[in-house]
Amino acid sequence: MSGYKDFITVKIVGLEEAKFKLSEIPNVINTALKDQQTLAAIGTTLVSSAVETIDTGGRPTPYKPLAASTVAAKIRKYKKDSGILIGRGTMRESLDYEVDGGQLYLTSVGYLKYHQFEEGRTRANFPARPVWGVQVDDASGITDIIIAGIKRNL
Repeated sequence: MSGYKDFITVKIVGLEEAKFKLSEIPNVINTALKDQQTLAAIGTTLVSSAVETIDTGGRPTPYKPLAASTVAAKIRKYKKDSGILIGRGTMRESLDYEVDGGQLYLTSVGYLKYHQFEEGRTRANFPARPVWGVQVDDASGITDIIIAGIKRNL
């Protein structure tokens, strides 16, 4: 190996512009996550997922079965066992979302909260049967929605 060393100077064109664009990425992401179109698409996905969760009897873990007394009461009231979380279908049909001020709100009838959470209940004596949530099979679709929102806001 020889003792000779040399160096080369490379001028990178557009480096300052690239640095500026990279520095704006957090702002672009924040804008995309508050974007009406992005939030509405996520809301639609989550409502569809919640409906599927009710229709399949719980996801990813099936709901605990209804007590025999509850099944008997449903049969008396509805003339059939309509399934877990379904009587007349009011709660299922009420699942919706609103986008307001850069926030996504999941909406439903007020009593859904007693099914969603086990903690904090005072009178309920039944297990939690969550409806709202991001399921594993929803995650890639929501990621795609967020990426599309970022691209729109670049």
